[in-house]
Amino acid sequence: MNLPNLWTLIKADLARARKSLPDAASHKTLAEYQNFLDHNELELACDMLEAYAEDHKVTEVFWLALRDAAARMELPDRERRYQWHAEHP
Repeated sequence: MNLPNLWTLIKADLARARKSLPDAASHKTLAEYQNFLDHNELELACDMLEAYAEDHKVTEVFWLALRDAAARMELPDRERRYQWHAEHP
C-alpha cells in the first residue's frame, strides 16, 4: 500500500475516534489534535486523543478506532493498550 492511501486510512480511524467524543471542540487537547492532523503528524494526533481520554470518559468505539490507527501505524504496544481499554471500560 502506498503512503498516501495508508495516511488516508489512519486519518479515517482518528476521525472515527474524534467523532465518538462529545462536543468538546474548544478543549485545548482536541485543538492540538486537529493541528497535528492538519500537518500529517498522525502519531502526535493520536497522542492528543489519548491525552484527552486520560481526563474524560470515552467509549469502546473510541478505543477501537485508536487501536485500528495504531495497528496501521505499526505501533503494537499502543494497539494492545487501546484494545485493553476497549475491553475494560
